Amino acid sequence: MEPNFYRPTVQTSLEQDSAEILANFRAIIKSGSGTRVKLVNYYKGLPISYPATLVEVSGQVLELDVHPQQAVALGLSGRTCIKCGTFSHTLLADVKDADVRRMIASLHNFSYVDLMVEQRASLRLELDPPCEAEITVSGRKVAAQALDVSLGGFSALTLQPTQLAKGDEVLLKVMMPNLLHNTVAPLEVPATVVDVAGCDAGELCRFSISSDSQAEGVLSRFIFQRQVDLIRELKEMSG
Repeated sequence: MEPNFYRPTVQTSLEQDSAEILANFRAIIKSGSGTRVKLVNYYKGLPISYPATLVEVSGQVLELDVHPQQAVALGLSGRTCIKCGTFSHTLLADVKDADVRRMIASLHNFSYVDLMVEQRASLRLELDPPCEAEITVSGRKVAAQALDVSLGGFSALTLQPTQLAKGDEVLLKVMMPNLLHNTVAPLEVPATVVDVAGCDAGELCRFSISSDSQAEGVLSRFIFQRQVDLIRELKEMSG
């Protein structure tokens, strides 16, 4: 679970919040009712969310029965969010252990969070590997690598400082893969800078894009096929 996917929401203190969460889980399990919760992970941007069953609280650790694909995502992420009607906030927990074969997981270090990723207007998937990109602003071209994509925008890492600022209008060219035909073609779209952050020798830039029907078609087909491929990867890893 990437840090920018959620925002901590401390109620009392981290220690007291974690103790309160565990106490509530103990009470839920003891009552024998409503022991189903929903876990939420993101695998390369794809939401992975299956129901899980509370089993027991042992010391400071919560044991659950989980879906095998969720177990894979838990192991890869090291963290997960928990949705449970007993709590007014989403919960965040560290993964102590995740066993794909036995379909069990152990969680600890609980806290309250707001899941910021749910506020996004469209699904944002990682480009793996990153795609070659070029930013044109005022006749100047800046080389970059596109890191993720959604129907509404891209994130790109530049290889040098850009002098870009929030609100700047640019032309963004990304060499988009066609996953079905194993080809690559340039996609050029007008874009607006949403955010710029320094990163190593270059900058991490986030763009919103203005796409026509042709560009939307290219992006929609890519995102659909990318989801199919990511689901296949998870299934293979879960055996």
